[in-house]
Amino acid sequence: MFEPNEVLQVASGRGTVSAEGVATAKVRYKLVIERRSGAVAAHGTLTGTYAALRPIWLVPDSVLTLKNGRAVAISVTDLVGDTAEFEATEPVALV
Repeated sequence: MFEPNEVLQVASGRGTVSAEGVATAKVRYKLVIERRSGAVAAHGTLTGTYAALRPIWLVPDSVLTLKNGRAVAISVTDLVGDTAEFEATEPVALV
């Protein structure tokens, strides 16, 4: 049996976030992969510039490209200053 919201992995580094019709943003990311009610989910934070992150925040679907080249489909859920919060929109494997 597993713990509720059991953290499986935390990854961080520099990457990019892109969305259709919007310029790509360079970011620092923290990606938390955890088990929630038997499913694997991911969420985290992005740090960049407000000017680059705001247009991405307004688009529902974006892609976070990690420093190892892996892509994670995300949706930016909140933006305060230069820090955004996001949730993965598709299943995520350990990185």
